Amino acid sequence: MTTKILFGLGLSAGLLSSAAYAQDNITTGFDPVIENRVTAPVIGWSAGVSATTQFNTSDDFDHIENEVEGFVELTYGGLHGGVSVNSLYQNATDDAEYEAELGYGADFGRGLSWDLSYAYTWLDDSDADSEEITATLGFPIGRDVTGAFAVIIDPDTGDSDQEVAFEAPLPERWTAVGLLGNSDRDDNVYAEAGVVYDFGDGVSLEALYEDTNDSDGVLGFTVSYEIGG
Repeated sequence: MTTKILFGLGLSAGLLSSAAYAQDNITTGFDPVIENRVTAPVIGWSAGVSATTQFNTSDDFDHIENEVEGFVELTYGGLHGGVSVNSLYQNATDDAEYEAELGYGADFGRGLSWDLSYAYTWLDDSDADSEEITATLGFPIGRDVTGAFAVIIDPDTGDSDQEVAFEAPLPERWTAVGLLGNSDRDDNVYAEAGVVYDFGDGVSLEALYEDTNDSDGVLGFTVSYEIGG
């Protein structure tokens, strides 16, 4: 989910890699965003919507994609579950991709956290679907920087992606994010680097560069709005 989930657990739990049908296994938008996890048995919720536009950095910044995503997530202590809907740009068969996710995570030690989640993804018209199991370890890097390591497994094939990510606060409401991954499923290496600006009241703007070793780089801009209670 864009601007949502993952980092584990003193952060929020989820997926470093989302859309199963995303080209070259690069996600749209950087997933790991720090959110303090409430471990007490209290029901929590969040919902949001985001809009993303992407450009090919190796082809005169040719526009390649527009995307709109919405999500709803519920939490109860370390248990979390949610659904998201993601538009598909100029797809000949399908207009939307759906994902349902369920997982559990907890804090342990000093600043450490873990999460285990299951996600099922399907398309609105075709019969294509996929499953993912994600195990995540969140950890501090120094005083302010947060890191996470995740393994995303396809239970049908046993192949996996391995990802390490970080998030570091910058002055004036800015945050730096980065991710490096290796995909056994797609046989490539991929990376993300970007910045996020928090306008307050749940509104944020993200600029993210994404690349793989076997395709052109992509620069994306995402505007997001999130509420929760």
